[in-house]
Amino acid sequence: MAGLAVAAVLVGALSYLWVRPPEGALTSPINLPSFATVDVAPPDLAPGRTTLLPTDCTELLVGSPDMSALLGQPLGSVGTHSVVGQPSPSVGQLERLTCSYSVSGRDAPALVLTATGFTDPGAAAEQRGRNVVAEGPDTQAYRQVELGGAQATLLTESSRTLLLVDYDRYTLTASIAPGVVPSDKPDPVLTDLAQRVLANLVPPPNRH
Repeated sequence: MAGLAVAAVLVGALSYLWVRPPEGALTSPINLPSFATVDVAPPDLAPGRTTLLPTDCTELLVGSPDMSALLGQPLGSVGTHSVVGQPSPSVGQLERLTCSYSVSGRDAPALVLTATGFTDPGAAAEQRGRNVVAEGPDTQAYRQVELGGAQATLLTESSRTLLLVDYDRYTLTASIAPGVVPSDKPDPVLTDLAQRVLANLVPPPNRH
């Protein structure tokens, strides 16, 4: 019962939706909840799932919210495309799910979320490090982001804003194209999305 109570608190903390503020409205930084208890997975969010990751993008974010609401787009206007990747034993990769989200008037995806499950936390951390280095030539600015127990780096590039995260045996890469949300919103939107994904991952077997 204690585990269910902790899970309920976590889901409640992540249930808010980002919406585009009215013109002239004052804005304030989004307070990020701690992930001290993220390893307790709410059992009613993924009934019967035996994989580390969801197998469809509709199940990637906790609560399966409407992505158009999270991006401040007209209701139901965001399309989704799921790609399930193959294992890569050389780097300890077991599972991979890439979710591309499109909006009308854009040829390229407006948002891409890629979640990956690894054999152990060390493999996940090493892969995130390689990903950060690989983005080096295109990076205009970068900074570390507070995300509870997760390690997260935010990169600014000319063609996108990119958040690279590792938590336990998982990595998450989230990228958003310029103009999808207001110029001051990519950072809080990406961190919000990352929290919703991390909260929906199955915990490692030794934590059941």
